[in-house]
Amino acid sequence: MTPRHVVIAGGSRGIGAACAARFAAAGDRVSVLSRSEGIRVDLREAGAVAAALQQAEAAQGPTDVLVCTAGAARQAPTSALDAAALREGMEAKYFPYANIIMAALPGMAARGRGVIVPVIGMGGKVASPTHLPGGAANAALMLLTSGLGHAYAASGIRVVGVNPGPVATARFDQLLAARAAQDGISAEAARSAVTAGLPAGAVPTPEQLAEIVHFLAGDGAVMLNGTVIAADGGAVPVI
Repeated sequence: MTPRHVVIAGGSRGIGAACAARFAAAGDRVSVLSRSEGIRVDLREAGAVAAALQQAEAAQGPTDVLVCTAGAARQAPTSALDAAALREGMEAKYFPYANIIMAALPGMAARGRGVIVPVIGMGGKVASPTHLPGGAANAALMLLTSGLGHAYAASGIRVVGVNPGPVATARFDQLLAARAAQDGISAEAARSAVTAGLPAGAVPTPEQLAEIVHFLAGDGAVMLNGTVIAADGGAVPVI
């Protein structure tokens, strides 16, 4: 495959960093957009995001693949839920994704090609009491993925999302703390409860998710568009 320019929005750690490493290992040119690594930008600011993308393209060429991994809403027990937390959830996850996607789409459409892979999350599919702000943002991103995939298919653009369950990152530790507070149990008991529903009782690594993202961005997934792939090992029984 011809080397591509892959932009990773939120590629400084966790799944994003693993995706950056995976695409680079395949010979692609990788640009990382984040607050702490690569091209530094606050992805919540639409104007700054557009400028950062222009900077990346000036250095590495037009964007062929955009992977969105930036942002996550804070998990907390329902006793801490209020209107501000719900708004914060959208600001933390939905708008960073929307800002970079909408900045990349015009150029992709003009060139007649491009792939966008939003890494979303199963919290948008099944409501968790400790993850309602982030779950609402994830549900909105799932709808955006489906709608944009349909709208831009004729322009040669695929938009295909991936919904991971728990992944071995710092966010997983936050999930456990919120679950423990919600249920009045220890963090270790929360870990046991969460991992019991995962295949082989193991939490997947960021590198395992990066393999899925790499596949979805490639020619082997050309028929996948406007959909979101569940990547939780079947832990959540939904269709």
